[in-house]
Amino acid sequence: MMYQKINIGDVELMFCACASVNVCFNNIFHEDFIKMISTDEGLATSAMMKMAFVMAKFGETNDRKAVNRLTEDDYCAWLDQFTTGELIEALPTIQAFYMGANGSSVNAKKNSAEPKG
Repeated sequence: MMYQKINIGDVELMFCACASVNVCFNNIFHEDFIKMISTDEGLATSAMMKMAFVMAKFGETNDRKAVNRLTEDDYCAWLDQFTTGELIEALPTIQAFYMGANGSSVNAKKNSAEPKG
């Protein structure tokens, strides 16, 4: 599991990226995240907004069972703390973290695993 703090507007959230966030996404939204991001740009943006919710809630609780009990109403309540523009602006950072492309997290893991000397 990887964790990273990401700001959406003025709100700092802890996000978690791990393989099980896809399962949690499917359980909450009854949709296949991978299929959604593979279709068209509009649907992919909507899917990434939902995935941001799952990753933020996973980062907040670190409890897969609790995240799986969340609903679309919880998602809407979570969205209410941001403007649409703030969330859209943060999506590239969230997506990069989801994909494991965040330089600081990836480099930190690589550097800590490298032997010294």
